[in-house]
Amino acid sequence: MLKALTAEQRRWVDETFASMTEDQMIGQMVNERGNIIRGKKDPVEWLKQYPVGSIFTGAEIIDAFSEGIRVTSGLQRIVEEAAPSIPVVFSGDFENGIGGQITELTRLPRTMGISATFSESDSYDFGKVIGSEAVAVDVRWCVSPVADLNLNRENPVVNTRSTGDEPEHSVRILKSIINGMQDQGCAACAKHFPGDGIDTRNQHYVTSLQLLSREEWKKSQGMVFQKLIDEGVMSIMVGHIAFPAYEERDEKSGKWRPATCSKLQMTDLLRKEMKFEGVIASDALCMNGYISWADYETRILDSFNGGVDVFWWPETEKFFALVKAALKDGRISRQRLEESARRVLEFKARLGLDKKVEKKSAGQDYAELIAENQKIAKRIGEHCITLLRNRAGVLPLKLASGSRILLFIAPDKPTPQQRLQRFADQLRQRGFKVTVAKPKDYELLRSCTEVFDAVIYLCDSNPQYSEHRGFDGILWNFMSDPNIRNRIMISFGTPYFLYDVDEADTYINAYYDCEVCIDAVIKGMFGEIPFAGRSPVRVPYCFDFGDGLTGI
Repeated sequence: MLKALTAEQRRWVDETFASMTEDQMIGQMVNERGNIIRGKKDPVEWLKQYPVGSIFTGAEIIDAFSEGIRVTSGLQRIVEEAAPSIPVVFSGDFENGIGGQITELTRLPRTMGISATFSESDSYDFGKVIGSEAVAVDVRWCVSPVADLNLNRENPVVNTRSTGDEPEHSVRILKSIINGMQDQGCAACAKHFPGDGIDTRNQHYVTSLQLLSREEWKKSQGMVFQKLIDEGVMSIMVGHIAFPAYEERDEKSGKWRPATCSKLQMTDLLRKEMKFEGVIASDALCMNGYISWADYETRILDSFNGGVDVFWWPETEKFFALVKAALKDGRISRQRLEESARRVLEFKARLGLDKKVEKKSAGQDYAELIAENQKIAKRIGEHCITLLRNRAGVLPLKLASGSRILLFIAPDKPTPQQRLQRFADQLRQRGFKVTVAKPKDYELLRSCTEVFDAVIYLCDSNPQYSEHRGFDGILWNFMSDPNIRNRIMISFGTPYFLYDVDEADTYINAYYDCEVCIDAVIKGMFGEIPFAGRSPVRVPYCFDFGDGLTGI
């Protein structure tokens, strides 16, 4: 359960709550994007008019780019100039290390990578790295970890963001991550209640479905959330996901009600039945799985009355106007507003925001912290890489300096093409002659593949956000080419790629294209470190949960 407030914290909450204006109460329920605030004509005056309680900073998890520390620091200076009487909490999408969203900081393997270590110690350190760096840049709310069980390999949202498909294992990993994070003074946010990872549709485009029966849900996905609540996770993000076993289709509209608009799911199930006392945050309200439910006023008021405490990007000006009008005409109650405002204050008190602390400047030297965290990231990377096939005994590779290696990188997109150049560079530093190609180049190279001492296919594809899962039409020729020696398949994205190349004799899952995973794979290929990872997911007739050729 949540950590109890101290007498001092409780006094601060009571005194602050008693002094709050209506605007301040409404503001505590708003999380606004930093780039929206920076884009205002006068950001300081805007914050005075709309005293939001939390602000999102850094790039989104779906972005291919990241922002610098100075962007976050600049936003914090704007808030300081606005001089809010109630502290603002900064938040960020730090699922796999802050370096993916704030440039100068540490990139970690994706959540599925840490899960592949099967180590609670590594998982705690994973959370510790994220929490320590977040606090260092004064971001105290981490919108992670993803607590969804990836029960369908075709799910377009979760995949490598998940800890896997086995509930008990996922609980052990997630609890360790959350404790590592929150022990540093950074709140965790388990997402996306009641659980994504089973529908084949994407809630960014449509209200997706949690398709388990009540009994199945309670034994699996529901159990995961319940254990995290019992462990003391400070916040839970609710998704634009309907739950047919819990709530029938709306008779009037014919639509499935998303959890973000459901009193049954947020208040009755999450609050009353599961006893969650922390902050309920909505997922981003710009997603069509939410927008398609109803008009703006209807969906926002459904969310308000349903139990959302913090609205993620609700079009702040419209939100303030609507809530004020709805309070006057009785569509919402002041009691409901006060409940969320007080809960957010308690959340901030638990983070120590009731006390004034010295904040670091944009030029602060984080070198010592980052150096220590990079060691942890390296260790986790080396522990997560998973060898699932070595039928021909190709690994460890024994190639003489000067050997020729052909390297295919897929898909043909800027991010994987750029990031996986590191793989080629590392091979070249070892004295190998490396030719880098794209899958479409295979037809040009097929007549001379026999001149290469090894041919390696790197797949950096994810089904996330409705991308293809990694299969490329060129593969059938590539996989059947009799002239290829030492054919190696490596996935730096979806772990399910093996399903499409099940005939591969040599296959590695690395889960993410961050530096530590790339370096670890190369070390493992040449026998410098053992493969230690085991698969946290399964595909029937292909590979099972816990599979991994460890020690090779």
